[in-house]
Amino acid sequence: MRNSAEIRKFSTISLVWLSITFLAVWAVCWLVGIALPLFLLPALGITDPIWGEVCKAITPIVAILVFIPINATFMVLFERRGLALFTVRSGPNRVGPDGFLQTAADALKLLLKEDITPRGADIVLHTLAPITFFAPSIFAALPLLAAVTDNHPIFRIVNLPTGIFYVLAASSIPVVGIVMGGWASNNKYSLVGGLRSAAQAISYEIPLVLSIIAMCMMAKTLDVVQIVQQQAGGFWNWNLFGGGALRGLDRFLFYNNSDNVRALQIFDFAYGHGIWSLVGVVLLIICTIIMALLYLTGACAEINRIPFDLPEAESELVSGYNTEYSGMKFAIFFLAEFTNLFIVSSIFVVMFLGGGDCPLPFERMLPFSPAFMGPLYPLLVEKLQLVDPATLFAALWIIIKTYLLVFFAILIRGTLPRFRIDQLMDFGWKRLIPLALITFMVMVFAREMVHVQMVFPGGTP
Repeated sequence: MRNSAEIRKFSTISLVWLSITFLAVWAVCWLVGIALPLFLLPALGITDPIWGEVCKAITPIVAILVFIPINATFMVLFERRGLALFTVRSGPNRVGPDGFLQTAADALKLLLKEDITPRGADIVLHTLAPITFFAPSIFAALPLLAAVTDNHPIFRIVNLPTGIFYVLAASSIPVVGIVMGGWASNNKYSLVGGLRSAAQAISYEIPLVLSIIAMCMMAKTLDVVQIVQQQAGGFWNWNLFGGGALRGLDRFLFYNNSDNVRALQIFDFAYGHGIWSLVGVVLLIICTIIMALLYLTGACAEINRIPFDLPEAESELVSGYNTEYSGMKFAIFFLAEFTNLFIVSSIFVVMFLGGGDCPLPFERMLPFSPAFMGPLYPLLVEKLQLVDPATLFAALWIIIKTYLLVFFAILIRGTLPRFRIDQLMDFGWKRLIPLALITFMVMVFAREMVHVQMVFPGGTP
């Protein structure tokens, strides 16, 4: 009974915080990207179109800067309340109604605490380390905005042709900040934590990147928007799964029939092209699922989540690389850790779960159709552009899917013990990397097998 009450409180707090986060980002994007160039600047007599383009160009950066602190504040509370549920405790419940403002109070406390630099530390690197750790989180999220918002016009500027490559490149930088902070602290525990983080990143980035490369190979693009669009399709119009990388296999199975190019459904294609085509398709499905699991494992290791939190192992290293940090610098490390968790979850949603694609036809039931809104539809949607139904639905589904993955990561933290350092390295080099390489090679051969059947039905020229 008590846990049922805690579940209700947890759900209520999550819904309220998510609404605050979503509405804050939505409002600032509309104000800077739409209202300012369309209404406010002309009212002030500024008609040069260059200023409107400037407003649209800075909108993605403003959106990220507003989203990250609010979202990280909520994620801390989300994790603490989630862990309390798994261990049948109450969790934070003092500051605000049911602990609603607990992490806001903690953030304020950290910002007001004294910033202490230990004796013998390298002051410059000690200060730059948290910035180096946090800054890539901002830049890495930019190309994902276009995929998250269904390629909304104000976010097309960050839709890079090599978007996923950019995200992976930016995501590999934070480990430099961890090593820098560990070395600059003049503390042996911090140094060991930094070195562990470097070794861990080298080991687990290989299967993570291979899983992403495999999906890009199937999609034939590095553009995150195109990857999401290829996964479009709900449960009702597909015969296996709704949305996601498996749905994207349909987009891979193109063939040219006279001048009409169309996508076949997986098993229809296999049925029409023989047993080897069926074998290739089944192998691609199995390998896609394996790659998804490899990404989840490698992502947990990359962001130092349990059971891969050896750089911060409290039982061995006090707090690891951030032992000597306090005040705002420690808050930046903390902020970046939860932001990275959200980003890797968003990448998984974009690459494997169909992004903002809805697996069920819920859109027709949501109250943003012309029939439901009546005379308000032309005002809100067409004139003020306050609501874009396509972007709204995509963003909502992205948030739902991403926070389900975050909740799963919290469940893992509350369930599994920490690896030893030798187990961590053995698991990466002796199991994950060989499995990733083998799976990738199988996907290459299965893809070619399907391609041969596609070009030469029956498998012979």
